[in-house]
Amino acid sequence: TRRFPVFAIVITSFLIHYNMIIKRKVRIYLGKITTWVAHISMRLNGVNYGNKVVVRGYIHIQNAGEIFIGDNVVINSSRWANPMSCASGTNLQIIEGGVLEIGDKSGLSNASITCYEKITIGKNVLIGAGTQIFDTDFHPIISKYRFGDEKNNDVVSKKAVVIEDGVFIGSRAIILKGSHIGKNSIIGAGAVVSGYIPPNQIWAGVPAKYVGTTE
Repeated sequence: TRRFPVFAIVITSFLIHYNMIIKRKVRIYLGKITTWVAHISMRLNGVNYGNKVVVRGYIHIQNAGEIFIGDNVVINSSRWANPMSCASGTNLQIIEGGVLEIGDKSGLSNASITCYEKITIGKNVLIGAGTQIFDTDFHPIISKYRFGDEKNNDVVSKKAVVIEDGVFIGSRAIILKGSHIGKNSIIGAGAVVSGYIPPNQIWAGVPAKYVGTTE
């Protein structure tokens, strides 16, 4: 009678471990299939991408401009690829005249990027689950252009975004138009960034403020 609970624990542990192995293998095969499908989708949408680009899940692409993706980039675009985000996938929206560049060995998970002008993401950049990056205000700031007889979406403010090499952006951060994040800096989860952040610094909060250094 004393051995039975121990035996049950051993069997349960084995089944849990075996189940994890099966799920891991399924995710690997799913990743290969979705990468193959994504490469077709990227070619159809005019995306210029490098070698060994991995896409786990279905990536949503609306490209009326230009998209350049470097070598060895990993894009998670599903909950099974990265369950941390409530978002269902990665969305790339490039408006006419916009340019998106993603450097070698960078990775992003279930991120949303909208580009009207230019968004540059360097090499070895990590973009956490649910991050949003925009180079536009989407709507006019001046109320008379936002609604009414003088409504005019052509006066929407736009400014390029630069994320330098080695930056790590935490989950659900928001990077607003005109932001420039310096090399190797870290952005805390949920932070809202607007403006210039020097290299090798840690910024967090709403709005994002300096909280430390990476060195």
